[in-house]
Amino acid sequence: MNTNTRNTILEIIKRNGPTRPVNLVRELGISPQAIHRHLRQMVLAGQIESIGRGPKTHYHVAGSPQLDKAMQWCLSATEPTVNPRENVCETRDVFTGRLAHMGYFTRFGLKEDDLSLVLAVAGEIGNNCFDHNLGNWRDVPGCWFETKATLGRLWICIADRGQGVFRSLIGADPSILDDQTALVTAFEKTISGRFPENRGNGLKFVRNVIAGGEKRGLACRSGAGLVDYGMLGRNCRDEITRYSADPVGAITLFLWSLT
Repeated sequence: MNTNTRNTILEIIKRNGPTRPVNLVRELGISPQAIHRHLRQMVLAGQIESIGRGPKTHYHVAGSPQLDKAMQWCLSATEPTVNPRENVCETRDVFTGRLAHMGYFTRFGLKEDDLSLVLAVAGEIGNNCFDHNLGNWRDVPGCWFETKATLGRLWICIADRGQGVFRSLIGADPSILDDQTALVTAFEKTISGRFPENRGNGLKFVRNVIAGGEKRGLACRSGAGLVDYGMLGRNCRDEITRYSADPVGAITLFLWSLT
């Protein structure tokens, strides 16, 4: 019975995202005391993690990147309201400054050799947000840059509210007909939306780094296009496809094992 109840709680949290105990009480129809007892056991078992304190405590699936805020920001049809403490880097300088602080994750097990690769791939994606969207932001300039270490995994989310990969590349290659083709082209061919500049190897480098290690993954979504690379790419794909709307700009999720 306890196992069945906990499985049901886990499915509810997977479906709804961060969930308060009071919501579980309402949905399952059992006492608050019983719910809290199950939640404590699930935390100890490493199934879920808690956010916040007291009545505002939420529970989410352990090891997940928790993309709700990032996706709300990226997918909003109107200009999102941004708390100054949120993860938006409105200029390249702000992004570069925050990127430099990623050495913090060596405390969680990120190796020094891996740190240089993490900085390189995140830097390439983040810089693309600025390079390919100057004058083409929907409303809020810059990028969302969020990092999280949980259960031996480092998640990195970078998103923008720009023109999207398809519109960025169509000027350089008019034969690109849709979002999916544009994303595949961006990661697998030498092409740049900054035509006629001789550029376009950046995302190929990112793909090669991600595919070059067993404990790495990436998924990128722009419009209706979606690609994933690396052994852990499917994990990233699963996370960013939990949200049904298609981003007009782009969102990239990295996963790097710390163990």
